[in-house]
Amino acid sequence: MILFNVTHVLHFVHSINPENGGVAEAVVSLNRHLNTIGVHSEVTDNPKFLTSKSAVIVAHGLWQWPSAQAYLHFKQNDIPYVLFPHGMLDPWFKKAYRLKHLKKQIYWWCKESKFINNAKALCFTTEEESFLARKTFWPYSCNEVITGLGVKDPPNNVTEQCATFLSEYPKLRDKKVLLYLGRFHPKKGVDLLINSFSRKSSKDEVLVLAGPIDKSDKHLKYLQNLAKKLPQKIIWTGMLNGDLKWGALRCADALILPSHQENYGMVVAEALSVETPVFLTDKVNLWREVIDSNCGIVAQNDQHGINSLIEKWSRNEHAKMHSNAGLCFKSKLHIQKTAKNICKVLELDIP
Repeated sequence: MILFNVTHVLHFVHSINPENGGVAEAVVSLNRHLNTIGVHSEVTDNPKFLTSKSAVIVAHGLWQWPSAQAYLHFKQNDIPYVLFPHGMLDPWFKKAYRLKHLKKQIYWWCKESKFINNAKALCFTTEEESFLARKTFWPYSCNEVITGLGVKDPPNNVTEQCATFLSEYPKLRDKKVLLYLGRFHPKKGVDLLINSFSRKSSKDEVLVLAGPIDKSDKHLKYLQNLAKKLPQKIIWTGMLNGDLKWGALRCADALILPSHQENYGMVVAEALSVETPVFLTDKVNLWREVIDSNCGIVAQNDQHGINSLIEKWSRNEHAKMHSNAGLCFKSKLHIQKTAKNICKVLELDIP
């Protein structure tokens, strides 16, 4: 049993900028929900933040200051901590960046494994993540706990959200929309998606690519060049927030995430929360939950696999999955479930 004599929870995270990916948004959402249920919880992206001796630290991410600072507070003031690796122990990085992995293995021997060994728990978002983490660095020893991750209920101004999105992108009216929502990192597989959509989509089908646009990003320029042969069938929106984002998720016929590595996929949970089915590769760690709930379709993360996803989407094989999507969100991916699991790990009483 894990027992802490604490008055509040303090989250360490490298960045709370949502453009840096789903971790920032997940931490902010988790913090907000913990406060909603009566747990005193704070978030900081400042390594010099003054930490109370009556706090418990939840450090998000590895290889940066949060895990190191959590360990330092533990050694100096006996402040307990737990760690969320958030996919940073996934073996995909070992294969994709071999030199960087070698450097990390050395750092693991010197420091990072010590941070993990002394954590009261190493918290994973899925069973798949915990399984994959065991194959990446050695020696590997920790107290594994599956806490999950999730999102809150979507805002309920449905009509306004859809109207806002379609007024901004009127060409999408009466079109069948496949939505990609995320960063344009090489691990996301968007090049495979563009190639597949160019060959497998039909007349009234449109691919919406939504995510932060960095004009200096060479990979993004490569993707835009790929998409030039489909000027009427691919729409680039830039990053979507607020009603625009929720309108996109609600107006989309389905969400697609063709990633080569995806620890969780907050956008998957968001899509399911508005009953939008999802098309994923088996490298998105939520794929088992999606299959078990029959709320989406899964394929391998290669060109053949993405081709099959587009073909099945065009054939409307997901047509009867909308209600299952909502049920999957409520039973498995709601932030309330994660908050309760974390409180259980920390032995915190919920007022």
